[in-house]
Amino acid sequence: MVISQVFETIKSILSARDIEDYEFDSLCIMEDYLHADRMAIAADGGREADDAAAKRAIAAAQKRAEGYPLQYVLGKWEFFGLPFRVGEGVLIPRPDTEILVETVLDYFNSTKCTSPKIVDLCSGSGCISVALKKHIPEAEVTAVELSSEAMPYLVENARMNGVVLRYIKGDVMNGAVMENFADKEDVGEYIRADCIVSNPPYLTEEEMSDLQTEVGYEPKMALDGGLDGLKFYRVISCLWKTILKDGGLLAFEAGYMQGQAVKDIMEKNGFENVRIKKDYGGNDRVIYGFKKPDSEKE
Repeated sequence: MVISQVFETIKSILSARDIEDYEFDSLCIMEDYLHADRMAIAADGGREADDAAAKRAIAAAQKRAEGYPLQYVLGKWEFFGLPFRVGEGVLIPRPDTEILVETVLDYFNSTKCTSPKIVDLCSGSGCISVALKKHIPEAEVTAVELSSEAMPYLVENARMNGVVLRYIKGDVMNGAVMENFADKEDVGEYIRADCIVSNPPYLTEEEMSDLQTEVGYEPKMALDGGLDGLKFYRVISCLWKTILKDGGLLAFEAGYMQGQAVKDIMEKNGFENVRIKKDYGGNDRVIYGFKKPDSEKE
């Protein structure tokens, strides 16, 4: 089978199952399995394809046609211009989350804070932690993640992108994990962070019961935000501000209908100048604000 025939076979498999962007997905599979991009297919489509590689590519297309996420088929995805390994057990990085990274970077670019301490809660693949560390090399970035399935991806993605992170395996909903931030030189106190950033699970109970086929393959613990999708925002805003410096930044990603609700939660928990930032589609996406001095004592 020649290169062009493999490409047409893959396209027919995906289009027959109504994969929305079947041509894009087909090209991704061709590049990944046969190292043939659009130009190569056009210029060298008559060349005989490696038989084993062609079979693997067609098998990958068949799996994609069943609704398996393209990112899992490929085993990798790009985020903020950086490569990331992904697979079952870890949430797929999405463009919306780049808005969250941009928000944090803009903040530190506008301040005189040097060597900031940043804590990424519900870190997953590490896309936020790695991107921030890559763009603020002097930062001390701590990634907190509970999932045993996601943790290897987090570690591998940091290694692959040449950054060093601090890893904590623990449940952000449990205050015990905060002991990892205890100040050994000042008993009863914490080492304070300049910024806490999080893309927590935020789907509602109703949304969890009606997931798209592709999303259904992703880990439910990375999606389920409780009855109204807001339980992580309540706990993080209340509990984790304890390790945040006065004036420190708390920045969340949220669902497109949750902006005002998350803003209200933050303000009720001692944050000021809370703002909502929209994504490229015009939807509420990032909510961020600053810890009031001594707000934990109110």
